[in-house]
Amino acid sequence: MIKNFELQPYDGLNPLPSYVTNVSSFTLTGSVPGGYEITLAKLTVGESVSAGNPLSHALFESFDDHGRRMKATRTRVSGFDREFVAVKSAMSGCGFAFHPALPGACETILYALGEFFQAQNPEIAEVAVVSQSCH
Repeated sequence: MIKNFELQPYDGLNPLPSYVTNVSSFTLTGSVPGGYEITLAKLTVGESVSAGNPLSHALFESFDDHGRRMKATRTRVSGFDREFVAVKSAMSGCGFAFHPALPGACETILYALGEFFQAQNPEIAEVAVVSQSCH
């Protein structure tokens, strides 16, 4: 699913607005030698309504394959497959390029990202996605 990643420098965090509801957060981690766990990505998604139109919001925080914080991007999207499109848009803003892919769940996208990082850095032995609902 992930085609390429061009590191973008960290330039601050723009959190989701307080009116966003049904917020869920996901953290992609990787296990590396020595028993260490590094953060590879953070994703927060939620919903709102504007002028009667449902919107999906996504905040994607990127990290390099050594766990160093990189660019964070926030998007909102309406329409069909809006959560998937919002997540891809936020990730694209952080420097990720995608192969064509069918819409999928947030966990699926993050696991694909973990596999991409593993292919780039063989020291990453295992990846995991931890999710949390923040009502």
